[in-house]
Amino acid sequence: MRRCVFVLGVLALFATGAQAGLTIYHTGDRASFDAATSITITETFTDVTPQNTALPSFTSQDVTYRGAGTGDNVYVTAYSFPNFGVAHPDAHVLTSNGNENFIIDLTGLNAPVTAVGFDTYINSSGPSHVGILTGATWTWEDVAHDSTQVGFFGITSTTPISQIQWIGTGGAVVNTGIDNVQIGVVPVPGAALLALLGFGAVGLKLRRLA
Repeated sequence: MRRCVFVLGVLALFATGAQAGLTIYHTGDRASFDAATSITITETFTDVTPQNTALPSFTSQDVTYRGAGTGDNVYVTAYSFPNFGVAHPDAHVLTSNGNENFIIDLTGLNAPVTAVGFDTYINSSGPSHVGILTGATWTWEDVAHDSTQVGFFGITSTTPISQIQWIGTGGAVVNTGIDNVQIGVVPVPGAALLALLGFGAVGLKLRRLA
């Protein structure tokens, strides 16, 4: 009976870890996101060519960016586009030509992704929307902050993230977008390792008592 309890305990631990769980980080939470993650890819879109041109898709560092809305394209701006709420941002921003709607496809990476964060540009028409695909499930979150400032949005997940979708509200050619995309993982918590060691120690003790 004691062995059965031990086995059930270990299975319960793994079942809990396997459930999808998202943690969302908004503007002001960047330090918390950085502290919780290990980033392996940072995409600034500086080297994407051509810029200021509608593209069906492009791939950089094994991540594919593609349009998902009207026109089905993506568009990387050069510096000083005045259309964003942030006047003349000193950055290359990923947007799309028309109502902003595009996807970050992470399935080309060799390792699972459990952390994604990026700078956000929104307009005064309302919040933009971010979709997160884990497994077969889409989870949606609003992005709302001062439209005259660059914001931040981040996600960590207990299960791999395969796609991120950005949809602007009332956008029309470079009114909303993202920049400085960070991609990586959430390191395995020390507490989970200690729990596994603890279960192992209990199992050995029960085996001796049996």
